[in-house]
Amino acid sequence: MGKVVSLRDAIGCIRDGDVLFLGSLIECRRPMAAAYEIVRQRKKGLILLAECSLAEDILVGMGCAAAWRGCYTGIANFGLSPATLRKIETGEFIVDDIGHIDIILGAMASMAGSPFVATRATLGSDVLNPEFSRTEQIRALARDPSMIPEKKFVLMDDPFYGNGLVKLQPAMPADVAVIHVQQAGEDGTGRIEGSLAFDHYFIHASKRVILTAEQVVPESYLRRDPNRNQIPCKSVDMVVEIPWGGHPSQVQGFYDVDMPFIREYVKAAKTQAGLESWVHEWVFAINAHDEYLDRIGAARLQYLRSIPPYGYRPRTTCERSYNHKNKLNETGGDA
Repeated sequence: MGKVVSLRDAIGCIRDGDVLFLGSLIECRRPMAAAYEIVRQRKKGLILLAECSLAEDILVGMGCAAAWRGCYTGIANFGLSPATLRKIETGEFIVDDIGHIDIILGAMASMAGSPFVATRATLGSDVLNPEFSRTEQIRALARDPSMIPEKKFVLMDDPFYGNGLVKLQPAMPADVAVIHVQQAGEDGTGRIEGSLAFDHYFIHASKRVILTAEQVVPESYLRRDPNRNQIPCKSVDMVVEIPWGGHPSQVQGFYDVDMPFIREYVKAAKTQAGLESWVHEWVFAINAHDEYLDRIGAARLQYLRSIPPYGYRPRTTCERSYNHKNKLNETGGDA
């Protein structure tokens, strides 16, 4: 049916050493089921773009990723990404920091077919400090070195208006983008509710695009209201229907973030042995996505469901009181 394939087949197209973009940011609409499958297929040497949050932390900790070019390394309220931090400290993972706006501009340049854009973003910051540049090292690691710029940036004087120093920010292409959406058509049209993050740029900045979707619906349904569709079908290569494919992140209109699940991950991932035990339980010991959902449990999933018209699950006064009371009980009154 159109471009609809299994998750296994979609992730199978990712090759070791590819430059990979995982859609959205922090713990909102992340392609978590895809990240688990990347680990399950034991991909190696991936170059990650944009951020290192929960999905990326799992890939880094399990040796699937060799390097990262981006601007954020953390898991929301839970601090720095534990496995990523550990791998950076041991020298097993290479980080090349660039500015948040640099990601947007680099993706926009790739989308437009331009090799670079000019900007004043990050001038005066350590992003420009050559001591911290790892671009050449990462280029050497990539399966296709031409996907990584030969230089991190170039400085020059504004040749048009004489307004001083500007930075030439290179394009930021990806071999593969994996983006989780609320709805996708069988031919690849995608609809996102809420923040688009960087996704609408990397859709066009990537050689291959995989959409994982909460629902696959007829293209005719999406085309009744085309103004709500951000992803054109011609830019998408594969579509995977996988309900709860963003868990434990939030997917607006479907379910809220599963904070206890993330808390348990962060606690486990503080050591390599703990991380590997967690991954064995939640990735390798699970043969199908339905098994993952069964292990979470129907009651817990039902609790996470979004409540109209909010698009998420509001925390009521009663819920906050109940959760605080439970925390006091667990900690002996130290919360």
